[in-house]
Amino acid sequence: MKNFFVIILILISGALSAVAPFSPEKPDSATSLSAVKESYKLSGHHLAALAEKVLYKKTPQEDMYLYILRPQAKSEKPLPAIVYFTGGGWVAGDVYGQIPNPAWFRDHGIIGIEADYRVKSRHGTTPIECIQDAKSAIRFVRAHAKDLGIDPNKIIAAGGSAGGHLAACTFLDGGDTPGENMKISSKPNAMVLHNPVLGEGFGKEFFYAHPEFSPILHIKKGWPPTILSNGTKDNTTPFQYAEKFTRLMKEAGNVCELIPVKDADHSCDWPVGNPNFLPTLQRMTDFLKEQKLMN
Repeated sequence: MKNFFVIILILISGALSAVAPFSPEKPDSATSLSAVKESYKLSGHHLAALAEKVLYKKTPQEDMYLYILRPQAKSEKPLPAIVYFTGGGWVAGDVYGQIPNPAWFRDHGIIGIEADYRVKSRHGTTPIECIQDAKSAIRFVRAHAKDLGIDPNKIIAAGGSAGGHLAACTFLDGGDTPGENMKISSKPNAMVLHNPVLGEGFGKEFFYAHPEFSPILHIKKGWPPTILSNGTKDNTTPFQYAEKFTRLMKEAGNVCELIPVKDADHSCDWPVGNPNFLPTLQRMTDFLKEQKLMN
């Protein structure tokens, strides 16, 4: 009897952190996003209200959602999708901060997604849970690509700062949520990283304890095309590590491009009013087009 209850508890625990079934919610706002051309100019809260909200994961702390922004023009063919993870040092952050970035890509013809994930300030979690959620988000998008109108071979992981680290970790082995379907890959087809944490510098205590989650230590041939931006005067994620990451990627035979944002600090291309916001995103868009991941 004791063993029976232990098994039940294990099953319940697995269910709480399982990838959710596809179940979209209607946007909160009565205003249609299809009527908005330059959606990236809207506030984060407004964009989240206009987004299609889809549950992607149930966790013991809180349900996690994707905020999906679809292009104005309807497409009969599956579209590429970019999945953004906001920054915040794995401690803070929410979907409202960086959602203008996926909105930019939505305005340029692909599906923009902002993925919520667990953070220490709201959920009492560690970077491990952040990584698990990021991988779950990509896996969910690929598993439900047909329902979402997404090309499963054109899924781009993106993020800023710690969110950039999570985007890069979706390509690493390990860090998956127990019980998920490992036959469905969490590995993205490209990465777009803004001033990312790469495994050296910021967060070094975590990386000393968990080198398996240090992207810069695991670069090898076969990584997806990657473009990253970094301020040349960034003291949080120093420019030298972005340079090193780019060099190692190229030496391994991968496609990688670094956008140096001259004299910029950690907010090198953010927020929307930052003079580097539009030029950086335009170059990232052009890069994805060059890699045949956008039209």
